[in-house]
Amino acid sequence: MLRSAWLAAVLALGCHGNAQPKVETPVPKEGKQHDKEQRSALNDARDAAKNGDIDAADAKYAAAYAVKKDFEVLEERVDFLIHSGRATKAQGLAKEYYDGPGAAEPKAYHLYAEALLAGGNGAEAREVADQILKLNGEDPAGHEKMGRALILLEKTDDGLDELRKATQLDPASAVYHISLGQALHKLARVEPAQLEFRAAVKAAPEDSMANAMLGMALRDMNSLDEAKTYLDKAIELDAKNGRAYFELGLLYNRQQKQEQAEQALAKAVQASPNESLFWYAYGEIYRLQSRFDEAVTAYKKAVALDPPYPKAMQKLGLLYIQQKKYDEAEEVLIPAIRKEPKNPANYLSLGVVYAAKKKNPLAIENYEKFLELAPKNDPDRGRAKAAISELKARR
Repeated sequence: MLRSAWLAAVLALGCHGNAQPKVETPVPKEGKQHDKEQRSALNDARDAAKNGDIDAADAKYAAAYAVKKDFEVLEERVDFLIHSGRATKAQGLAKEYYDGPGAAEPKAYHLYAEALLAGGNGAEAREVADQILKLNGEDPAGHEKMGRALILLEKTDDGLDELRKATQLDPASAVYHISLGQALHKLARVEPAQLEFRAAVKAAPEDSMANAMLGMALRDMNSLDEAKTYLDKAIELDAKNGRAYFELGLLYNRQQKQEQAEQALAKAVQASPNESLFWYAYGEIYRLQSRFDEAVTAYKKAVALDPPYPKAMQKLGLLYIQQKKYDEAEEVLIPAIRKEPKNPANYLSLGVVYAAKKKNPLAIENYEKFLELAPKNDPDRGRAKAAISELKARR
């Protein structure tokens, strides 16, 4: 309000001829040289990013920021790192600004929260989002980030409430409708998710991601023809939208069109080579075709990225077990358990590994942990109980 009043007063002065003529402050030669150096480094960074050279791109982004510490350069670098599978480094850079020169700037809080969310750090992201909302309780982006953090922390109802608040504060934002839709979809609430994605498409009909998300939801509602229409449109709008190819690959898989599914997923990992979920799905397509060496390669890529895709660790461990590579399986399954301590399948697999390596006490311990966590109707419960009985009989 004050800013609008100030602007109106300035305009009024201009209309009555009372405003002083604007005096352009000359830019020092040194400043112009710095601008030129920064633009050159930024162009080099973007070229390296397009060519997939992550290290070179990151180095050039760092050089551009060193010339002149513009927030926009830092923001671009952090976004690049997030989408390059280097969420941990992105968090470090965002935190450095958040703790230092950006300590009193809301944009620093937003950047750090986004980096934390990208790395799956729900607890810290929640704390930063809370700080954003204390600065401005009507900030829709703050509510959106809070909602995503709460969903990560499995505080489902509270998270959805925050995401709905963001859409209410800014109903024209496709981004907020997509975030709410993704949360609902993750919770298997596909019908309301589809409605949010439709709202996103209505708000931004030329938004490739909004169309891809609507296609995803329609596929999961078994409206396959309509789903493909939106996925095709998403790819038409952005031929480098890896998520659209990924969802299209899953649609083809549902239709038992494995060749087309493989082609779509190959395009997904080509367009988004640093997305661990896409590499996991690519590995799954190979595994379903019993092409185990290719599946292992894809799973290893999914595990190597930051953050890794947890299910890829589980499936890679299983394939190593099938190949009787028990040391390799152990190396994968132990960090998988650290990542998902409540996933019973990893304990079952590690029990198999230790039994094969004749480490019977450890095998029994992991089988028992599986039984503790697995649902009562899990078909592998009988197998685990039998393995425990056999191992105890050997003592």
